[in-house]
Amino acid sequence: MNIDITAGRCFATSRLFSFFYLMYRIVLYILLLLLTVTSCHWEDTYTIHGNIRCVRATKAYMMELDPMGNPIVVDSVPIRSGEFRFRGHVDYPTMRFIRIGTRAPFDVFVENSKIDITGSLLLPDEIKIEGSYSHDDFNYLSREMKKIQSKQSNVLVHLSNAQKEKNTKEVKRLTAIYNSYPDSLINFTKFYVMNNPKSMGAVYFVCSLSQSYNIKKLEEIVSLFDPSIQNSPYVCYLKEELALHKSLKVGMPAPDFCLPTFLDDTVCLSNYVGKYLFLDFGASWCDKTEYRVSRLKKLFEKYEGGNFDVLSISLDDDRKKWREYVTQLGVLPWKLSCDFRYWSSPVTKYYRVQAIPYGVLITPDGKVALINPNYNTLDYYLKKNIHK
Repeated sequence: MNIDITAGRCFATSRLFSFFYLMYRIVLYILLLLLTVTSCHWEDTYTIHGNIRCVRATKAYMMELDPMGNPIVVDSVPIRSGEFRFRGHVDYPTMRFIRIGTRAPFDVFVENSKIDITGSLLLPDEIKIEGSYSHDDFNYLSREMKKIQSKQSNVLVHLSNAQKEKNTKEVKRLTAIYNSYPDSLINFTKFYVMNNPKSMGAVYFVCSLSQSYNIKKLEEIVSLFDPSIQNSPYVCYLKEELALHKSLKVGMPAPDFCLPTFLDDTVCLSNYVGKYLFLDFGASWCDKTEYRVSRLKKLFEKYEGGNFDVLSISLDDDRKKWREYVTQLGVLPWKLSCDFRYWSSPVTKYYRVQAIPYGVLITPDGKVALINPNYNTLDYYLKKNIHK
């Protein structure tokens, strides 16, 4: 009997090939499934790998700011030979701070991704953070802001020289240039948000501007953020700021408050019923505050005997420095107060304090009369309304 060996071999080889091909398909499927699951896991968590030189500390601490602006520790991990790893999850990209030893903490925008931190603890400004798009966006906007502020500072130097030389024409020209820089920053930020509407780094940057710039100018920028991040904490904060701004208008009842004073007692708005009260917001760290106080002192003396009073409210956060500053001011004929909450003080939100010096005039019946008037406007109003 003749047997076709070739045919038998071909048949066996065909079955063997089918078996291995099937196994290949199964293994490939499993690998793809594992890759998908792993990818989903990566997208839902963050891993921060730090490799920092010149570190003697044994632990790294991750902190974030509470609603009052105070740093709180949210995680800590051991450091071995300068290396550490944080792992976790954030619902939205969040600005956090990493502290190692006694050195000042450095910021890192945490998002669900793999983030690498390298550099030397002795050179905090050169620490490199990679893998966080939000961090890149915030840093880029911050650098551009510093460039604009640097240009503004240079103009201020020339403006001061022109004022000393009494060069009126040059003073007018330089003043216009100096005043144009805030608008330049707002316009630059708006353009960036238009092109990056989902950037949480940009949202956080706008939050930082909300304390220094007119909130009305930021309202249009806030509306440009993508709907997918409208419920994020930082966008919600900005919306709250906008709502508060609209709540303070001339003629409305002035929000009541109570604050500790320099003499360790308490002063409330209700203590000034029947008087025109000027709320003077400043701080020991603001170089314009002392000049403002000297002008208010002249105004106070001018209307002494009338129903006019002043209450200084400081945005300091250091009790010792504030007391030293008040002592340097000398005796003032009105009360000075501070709750040491810096920009987080509730009274700053009630009265929409976004930059200092800042002031609000309140009528004897407790209504808002003027919002951040200049000296001449305040003097004119008091002259018309105060009766000695």
